[in-house]
Amino acid sequence: MKVRNFIAVAASVLMILACGAPPPKPAPKPAPQVVVPKLNMNDSRDVAGASSVRRDDFAKTNVYRGPNIANKQPDQLYIVATKTDFGNITYQIFAIINYSGAWRFYNNVHDAKGNDLDITLMTRHLANCTRNDCAHNEHLVIDVTKQYLEENMQSGLRLRVNGKAGEDEIFNIPSGYIKAFLSLPDYSR
Repeated sequence: MKVRNFIAVAASVLMILACGAPPPKPAPKPAPQVVVPKLNMNDSRDVAGASSVRRDDFAKTNVYRGPNIANKQPDQLYIVATKTDFGNITYQIFAIINYSGAWRFYNNVHDAKGNDLDITLMTRHLANCTRNDCAHNEHLVIDVTKQYLEENMQSGLRLRVNGKAGEDEIFNIPSGYIKAFLSLPDYSR
């Protein structure tokens, strides 16, 4: 009986060894890298291609939005034009500023020429908090005119957004971006 058990165990071991170890799992393929081409601010086709137009049939408007040109992510900075079916066009600069620490309470904005621009706080969010720090974002709208944008087409815009807490943020809008945005088709219709 002992010999029979020994033979059975030996046969089982040999069968397992003959089958071998399962083949190793193939390594997962790396996710494809998405390469976003750098936007050429002096090429109106690049800026126009990265811009969007949205129709609002209830408000009877077309909303033109330029591409995001913020220097750091996840901040956002872009120009928006809203054209009504009656031909009125308004221009605004949208800025979404993300930061850590205490609330900044952004409340005014000046350009490099000393002009005080109209600013509206759209939203203020507490993004998340850890034990030692909190992340915030503030969504601001700066009202401008077409004439103001045209006056700054050659030099570009440099804006400083000031907060009540003493913190400020500086944004640059290149001249090529402004030229390209103002040349978007469909403004004349």
